Amino acid sequence: MNRYLVLFFLVILIVLAVVFFTEPQLLDKIWMWLVGFIGYIIILIEKGAEGLKELFTSKKPASEKEEPPESRPTPPPQPPTNWEEKIKEIEEQLKEEQPTPIPFSKHYVTLLRYKDDGQTTLGLLFIHNRFFAYALEDTHRDEKIDGNTRIPQGIYPLELNRNTTDLTERYRNMFPWFDFHIEIKNIPNYKSVYIHIGNTHKDTRGCVLVADGITDSSTQSMITYSRLAFERFYKTLHPLLSENQPLSIQILNEDWFKKAHLIPKKKEAAIPTT
Repeated sequence: MNRYLVLFFLVILIVLAVVFFTEPQLLDKIWMWLVGFIGYIIILIEKGAEGLKELFTSKKPASEKEEPPESRPTPPPQPPTNWEEKIKEIEEQLKEEQPTPIPFSKHYVTLLRYKDDGQTTLGLLFIHNRFFAYALEDTHRDEKIDGNTRIPQGIYPLELNRNTTDLTERYRNMFPWFDFHIEIKNIPNYKSVYIHIGNTHKDTRGCVLVADGITDSSTQSMITYSRLAFERFYKTLHPLLSENQPLSIQILNEDWFKKAHLIPKKKEAAIPTT
């Protein structure tokens, strides 16, 4: 990394630290912007750390050759190139009228979980049987730990939580189009489970996060572009919920594909897991 860029990065961090120390109320106003772009912040911090390491290490001898590109650190892994193809396969299967123990078309929103790494659950969110966004939740636990356990598989009504809380006010301050949170209701032993923005399992507390991007690495699974997906999701559902139209979400565990018998005509499909 360019030395000047590293120094600039250090100056920015110092300025931000001073601002938040002297004006702590600013953090309350921009915290959701930080959440929405946390993926980029993490990557920036990683690159800054690499740059600092290079900055304070001795220079290479002139005779030493530049490190070949293929041996340099690679960016965080992204979804495989066949994601779109796999999702289209699922969409086509959901449209087909076939005998299945899982009636997908009956419910407005469907969340198909496909991976649980013991810390984070990743899923695909469909609206009217069409892929809409990626989803992230906490992991499954046989015994619930408050704020660290995903909700059970099931079918639940969606409603607007019309109570005004501090969180409601924060969202309203950030998003002029926001009214009340969309809540997943009637979950045994759970309350105040919303669909909202976030990037990692630390942002969920049992809720469902939505996003337009996903990074599935060996160290930590996370989602990106959450703010954009949430706005699109909210503006799709809110007009219906505000008119008290009955909507439900169907949440299925990782074995949904096998149980639904969604098998293409030529070969069995498999959703990507890396």
